[in-house]
Amino acid sequence: MATFGGITFNGKSGEKYYFKAWPLATRFNPLGAVYFITKRVFADKTYRRASHESIYIGQTADLTAPLGSPPELGCFEKNGANCICVYVDANEERRVAIAQDLLAAHRTTCNDMREERKRYQTEHEPYISASR
Repeated sequence: MATFGGITFNGKSGEKYYFKAWPLATRFNPLGAVYFITKRVFADKTYRRASHESIYIGQTADLTAPLGSPPELGCFEKNGANCICVYVDANEERRVAIAQDLLAAHRTTCNDMREERKRYQTEHEPYISASR
């Protein structure tokens, strides 16, 4: 599949990360990467310039693995995800740091869902463990 081109996302630290943008259905080689799931739209018809609506930021050691849990994948679909932006990096520690830097700077619909689920589980954990 052909690439959509490149896009630079800024982290909260001020660091700039250059990603390659691909159709969401692209099959990748087993590479470690930070990825940004977006809805790619053409709001500016004059210059045919795409913009990206932020849906999810993650990192993986293997781009051939599923990019999220079933609820997250459903969230991608519900929000019109059609693009995956990829920043290849084999170093896990660096990938985690980059993903955290980007998450601190960008509000994403489906990452927010994950945080809500974590907060719910933490609030209700005493009740769950007490019944075991």
